Amino acid sequence: MSEVLQAHLAVAVDAARKAGALAVSLAEKGNLLISEKHVNDFVTNADKACEDLIIRAIKETFPDEEIFGEESGTHHGTLAGRWVIDPIDGTTNYMHGIPDWTISIAWETEPFDPLIGVVYVVRQDELFTAVRGEGAHLNGKPISVSRTVDPSKSVIVCVPPHRYHEAADAYFHAEQRIFSACSDIRSFGSCALELAYIAAGRLDGYFERFLCYYDLAAGWAILREAGGVLQFLGEREALRCDLVASNGKIQEWLWETAQ
Repeated sequence: MSEVLQAHLAVAVDAARKAGALAVSLAEKGNLLISEKHVNDFVTNADKACEDLIIRAIKETFPDEEIFGEESGTHHGTLAGRWVIDPIDGTTNYMHGIPDWTISIAWETEPFDPLIGVVYVVRQDELFTAVRGEGAHLNGKPISVSRTVDPSKSVIVCVPPHRYHEAADAYFHAEQRIFSACSDIRSFGSCALELAYIAAGRLDGYFERFLCYYDLAAGWAILREAGGVLQFLGEREALRCDLVASNGKIQEWLWETAQ
């Protein structure tokens, strides 16, 4: 691993762990303040505090690099690299005491091509990491996608468009097609978690619309290094991404079925 990648990974891991501890502390003290950015799109003071912590940690070592965070938007910097941060991916779960939420941090030198991904599942103390060309790891041990090749044996993530109920009919038609041909479906409420779970072989595929890039950047880096595939349905934009992802072995079937 190059010194540059190693240094960026170290900062991301340290920041993710510290942000996770802060989020747990705020929740356990009962100090959460909740507001709604858009319909069914919630933010808490913990989201903002965690993002501030991560940004401060980054700037201590890489003061001039660009940062794209969910809560604070773009912090312009040099073209040497860009950090993509979702301080708490799965805020609704976090608010309700459901443990399926993560700290998600990625780093890239080209847009939509993450070189480093860190997804920290705080309540389970599971740290997923990946560096381009170095494989994907869970708590330091190598992981890889499942060997499932038969869609009828697959477990697929299908996440309803909870922020865009007007798109529900088209979505549920696609979900029905997927469900009719797979073994079972799941929805965990955190894109980063779901991509990491495919990387670890716990799930086989994933279909979701109306995501933002910060939701998926770190998980995508981990999935790719674990041997998986992610494709975008339509144009990919910072604030609108529709995706189909899988272990790669069922990608063609899932891609065609989700359309």
